Amino acid sequence: MEIAVIEDNPVMQKALTTMLADLPRDLTWHVFASGEQFLFAWPDHPHLDLVLLDIKLPGLNGMAIAKKIRQQDAKLPLAFLSNYDDYVFDGYDVNALDYILKPITRAKMTKLLDRAAAMKRPAFIVLPFNTGPTQVYLYDIMAFTVDGHYLTTITQEGQNRFKESLANIQTQLDNRFILVHRSALVNIDHIRTIGKDTVTLANGVPVPLARNRTQAVKQAFWDRYRKLVQK
Repeated sequence: MEIAVIEDNPVMQKALTTMLADLPRDLTWHVFASGEQFLFAWPDHPHLDLVLLDIKLPGLNGMAIAKKIRQQDAKLPLAFLSNYDDYVFDGYDVNALDYILKPITRAKMTKLLDRAAAMKRPAFIVLPFNTGPTQVYLYDIMAFTVDGHYLTTITQEGQNRFKESLANIQTQLDNRFILVHRSALVNIDHIRTIGKDTVTLANGVPVPLARNRTQAVKQAFWDRYRKLVQK
């Protein structure tokens, strides 16, 4: 489990990391003295499993940082560690896993880590966007299309272009994605219609469909639909 600790007090930083080191678990952690420092470094840590936030921080407080995290990631587990209970109910607004009052005991930390480990996060991929490595949930991706040595990913929020091969991306995806053309990979869950030479996505964007892929795409679409109906 990979953890981010956002805490400005050196004594508390030491106490938390010592506690984590003493627990019989496979844990790694990164310590940040402010929320801004974390936000700047976050793209370099796309596989975080838990973020521990102090409430009282220099600059933006922990709750403000949590809201910024939620603007980019609705699923990343967050927990507040604080001397104050002023913001305890605000934790619901950011879907916090817990709000723990200091002092943080081994029992409290163990319970929190158990809860974080039990959470099943949606499958995601880390993409090399121009802004840095970015975690994108697979359910949010509609398609990848090729443009020379670059790919464009089409999501529900918009599009991003980056340098990567379609073949390499395909190995990191699950079976909800299907090759519809040598230059296009589509998420079956986001197909609106399958035409003669195009697949139209749920947002209305057309993607090229190769003639020799039409039957396979139609079959995959119906197979996926039947599985979803049977759930």
